[in-house]
Amino acid sequence: MKRIILSAAIFLSAFLSAQQITSIENKGSELYINNSITLKKGGDIQIFLPAGKDFMFVKQKSGGFGLKMLGKVAGVVGTGAAAVGLGSGSAEVLQGAGKVMDGARAVQYGADAIDKIGDLPISDKAKKIAGKKMKVTGWEFTDDGYVLTAEYDKKKYLVNLQEASMAGEIKLTN
Repeated sequence: MKRIILSAAIFLSAFLSAQQITSIENKGSELYINNSITLKKGGDIQIFLPAGKDFMFVKQKSGGFGLKMLGKVAGVVGTGAAAVGLGSGSAEVLQGAGKVMDGARAVQYGADAIDKIGDLPISDKAKKIAGKKMKVTGWEFTDDGYVLTAEYDKKKYLVNLQEASMAGEIKLTN
């Protein structure tokens, strides 16, 4: 029980320091976020570490998986805090999130980031995109907010913009 509480505290600390999106303005080929960040079609988005063992808001697009399914996932978890199990009471998810947050402190997003990502307690699938930049190819506004379509290594991904930012799975910069 102490591990769950400790993991929850670690995640909550990281959650509170994550990027909060307060406004998004769609200008056709650009999204203006928080009146200071511009996200362009053809531009890059930085993928960071997953909120748990796997990414919850950055998913590879496949034939049967689409915006509707991503919206359902976002609807179930609701807020970024619930995204790692705080609302669900999942001890396994909370412990996994705590391990990732502990490991994340050791990672400096610089020249040595790729080497250290390999040592983190995240899935092999997550390791393939953690720390990478993806090219934004488009976006769609859904009932659950903006969903970006991005590409990395000739594979398409769907990124739930608000939740991924709040959970720290992506980093938005100018």
